[in-house]
Amino acid sequence: MKRILLLTSLLSCFSYAHENEPMRIGVLSFASPDTVYQRWAPTFDRVAADTGHTFSVLPLTPGELQESVANDKLDFIIGNALTTVTFKKEHGVSNLLSLVPNYHSDPDHAIGSALITRSSVNITDVKQLSTMAVVSSDPNAFGGFQILAGELASHSINPFKDFKKLTFVGFPQDKLLNLVLDEKADVAILPSCVLESAIKEGLVPESALKVVLQKEVPDYECAVSSALYPSYAFSKLGHTDHVLATQVVKSLLSISVADKEAISGRYQYWSAPVNDRQVFRLLRTLNRWPFVTNWEFLLKGAVPWVIGAFILLMLGYLHHLRVRRLVVLRTQALSSEMEQHQHTQKKLFEQQKQFYKAQRVLLTGEMASGIAHELNQPLAGIRYLTQGCLYRLTPEQGELNSALNKAIEQVDRAQSTIKRFRQFCQQPSVYEQCDLKSLVEETLNLMAPEFKRMHLSPKLSLNRVTTVADISLIQQVLVNLIRNALDAMESEPVPQLGIQLLVEDKHAVIIIEDSGIGLSEEALNRLFFPFETSKENGLGLGMVICKRIIEEHGGQIHAVNLIKGLKISVSLPIKEQQDV
Repeated sequence: MKRILLLTSLLSCFSYAHENEPMRIGVLSFASPDTVYQRWAPTFDRVAADTGHTFSVLPLTPGELQESVANDKLDFIIGNALTTVTFKKEHGVSNLLSLVPNYHSDPDHAIGSALITRSSVNITDVKQLSTMAVVSSDPNAFGGFQILAGELASHSINPFKDFKKLTFVGFPQDKLLNLVLDEKADVAILPSCVLESAIKEGLVPESALKVVLQKEVPDYECAVSSALYPSYAFSKLGHTDHVLATQVVKSLLSISVADKEAISGRYQYWSAPVNDRQVFRLLRTLNRWPFVTNWEFLLKGAVPWVIGAFILLMLGYLHHLRVRRLVVLRTQALSSEMEQHQHTQKKLFEQQKQFYKAQRVLLTGEMASGIAHELNQPLAGIRYLTQGCLYRLTPEQGELNSALNKAIEQVDRAQSTIKRFRQFCQQPSVYEQCDLKSLVEETLNLMAPEFKRMHLSPKLSLNRVTTVADISLIQQVLVNLIRNALDAMESEPVPQLGIQLLVEDKHAVIIIEDSGIGLSEEALNRLFFPFETSKENGLGLGMVICKRIIEEHGGQIHAVNLIKGLKISVSLPIKEQQDV
């Protein structure tokens, strides 16, 4: 219970602090901040009394308002129709109410632009402005410049390019009237009713200035040089609580034309949001959002991503430098290791040569003749057919003639290759005195890199045995058998390899045992059949070659499955040189 009371107290304190935090209302300001504050402060004092919340009125220039909205420094804004429409897209601002000004009862047509000049100046055509000194407050001012820019665009006039003397002098707007009175400017572009208000307040002599190029607007109290657009709008930002916004709207709607808040604010009352189609038409005419891309807004949003990408690129580059350094160090280490094993590599290359030599045992003279016969027949047929095609060609078919001649050259080349292959297979084996223990040790040295890669140290039991044999062929058998054992143990976490060399009944017996995956009974029975293999890219000739080599030496080779792995036994008769 105490915990519940404590939590309730904390929530109450938080709610009290939150409710007493002033709601920030940004007001688009074209006059001095004090004037704007005095105009709007009574309105929101009343709203504060109605809602129980406090409000802070902040007069802001267009640039300041843009920055404050972008950084979520405001809860509500009072701005012109163009500002409201733009903020809808970029910052999620929602239009709540439209202002009905004193000088017109239609909120859809409440504000326009006025071209103000001295009474002595006569302007009858908009094109005359191109040679005059024209001043305005800000290029983004809705009533002051944007509306008139839209009017000029309908006459194919771009004020930025076609006006020779166009100057933006900032705020407040009253100083533009003084520039015209002092003949420092010929024409001032201001919102409608600014001149009438200045005359009413005694800031400007009644007959000193006038509005030119006027448009007739029924029931509109001020002179205007353009079409009319909606007046100020009251909007909330996306993060503002909707319940609070509803309370504020309800309070504003209760203000009538006779209330002191409306008199101070120079408006009649607040109404529901008006149709803003005219504003979109103006944006289209001015070639602004949403009819062109807001590159500034996109660029602002892309800056964090660009910075992040730059940081990632820098980290990637630093990583690249680190890896490059490690590669250099590793390359140096590998170069040193390669120098140390250069002799071993040479022997490995020699082993490859011996492998090709061992393969010829499988391709006996009969098989070589059969292969040559089988291949030469289709090659000869291809040659005759190609020559027949050549005889039927016309002189105009030169390219085809050249291609067929090249085909005949390739056939001849293939037949020559078969001939050389047959001659190679007929070379006799070279028998000599062979120390089998030294041969096994030499083979293990040649395959040392493979053992190192697999973190394997073979268990050896070798007796010294000497016989007569073709050393390169026997070594090829050893390489093939050991390599098969290593392949079978590739996936084993702790591979084991045992090699024995012993003498049994005048035969040298080499036993190789591994702890690999072994063979199925069917694969074991067909182990020495040609083209039978369990390897993905194998040809199935390795064990056949081993069997032919051993049988050529008068020996035997057998394989049996162990509990885990495979055992290969090679038996070679012990011969003296005179026995061969």
